[in-house]
Amino acid sequence: MKKLLSCLIIGIVVLGGLGAAVAATDQNQKNSQRSGITESPYVDELDQSMTDYDGSLPLGRTNIFGYYANLSIAQSFIPQMEVLTRTFFLMARNASTTYPCFLAIRDNLTEKDLAITSVEPNGFPIVNGTPTEEQLAWIEFNFDDIWVTPGQTYYIVVYTANVTDNYYWISGNGTNIYQNGTVYLSTNDGQNWTEFVGADGCFKTYGLHETFLQITLKGGFGSSIIIKNIGNYTAWDVQLNFTISGKLVFIGIHFTGNISELQPGQEMTLRAGLLLGFGKVEISLQVSAANVKETSSEHSATLLLFFLLGIK
Repeated sequence: MKKLLSCLIIGIVVLGGLGAAVAATDQNQKNSQRSGITESPYVDELDQSMTDYDGSLPLGRTNIFGYYANLSIAQSFIPQMEVLTRTFFLMARNASTTYPCFLAIRDNLTEKDLAITSVEPNGFPIVNGTPTEEQLAWIEFNFDDIWVTPGQTYYIVVYTANVTDNYYWISGNGTNIYQNGTVYLSTNDGQNWTEFVGADGCFKTYGLHETFLQITLKGGFGSSIIIKNIGNYTAWDVQLNFTISGKLVFIGIHFTGNISELQPGQEMTLRAGLLLGFGKVEISLQVSAANVKETSSEHSATLLLFFLLGIK
C-alpha cells in the first residue's frame, strides 16, 4: 500500500497541472456481458494477469492530499493470443459515485480506442475510505472482441467522469511483478501520461487463439458446404453465409448456417437446402468465427433444376 501511495504522490508532482478531465458519458460504449453473467457462445482463456494485491488508488475526482485531482489510470500489457475478449480489474467504489467506470483498449495511449465498454456503479462493491483486499471485487469489463498482434504492447485505460467525489478504487502492486507492462497516470483526460516502471495494476485479460478453416463447396442435388478446422485450436461460433445469384434462380438464393464449436481436425457438413433454377449462377460464400478471420470466395456453376453442377 505504501508503495502505491508513494507512486501516486510522485505522479501528481510530475504531472503538474491538475487539468479537468472531460466527462466520459459522451463516449460511445458497449456493455455486453459474458462469462459468469450470461451464457457465452465460446470459452475464452486467461492470457495476461497480475493478481498480487498491495494496495488501492482512487480513480476519478477526489481530494488527494489536500487538493482535488481527477485521475485516469492505464496498464500496458503484451497479449499472447490473437483475439482479446474481455478484462478484469480488482476494484470497488465510493458511496458517492454516480457515473460509470469506462475501460478502453488502445495500441497508443493518446490515440483512438480499439474497444470501449463501461460498468455502472451498482456493479461495484461500496467502501468507505481506502478499501481492504476483502472489500474489493474482480470487475468484468466486456467489450466487442478485437484482433490484436501477439507480442505487441497494448494499453488498458480506465477512467470515469470528472465530477467531484465521483471515484472508484483500483488496485495494484508497487513492485514490478508483471514483466510485460507497467502503470501510467494522467490528470488531464489522457492528453499526457506518466509511466511508473515499478508498479502494476491488479488485472486479467482473456482471449482466444486464432485457428483456420478449410471450406469445400460441393454440388449435386442441392448444395453442401464442408467446413474443416485445419488449425490447432477450437473454432468458436462459426458463421456461414451462402448466396446463389442468377437470372433464373427461383428457390435457394440465400442460406445461413452456424456451428457452435469445431475442434481441431474436425469437419462438419452444412446443406444449403432446396435449389430450383436454370442456367449459369454465381456463388458467394463468407465464413467467419470468433477466432477465425472472415474469408470469402466467389464461384460459378450451372444450376439444372435441383442440381448444382460444374462448380469452379
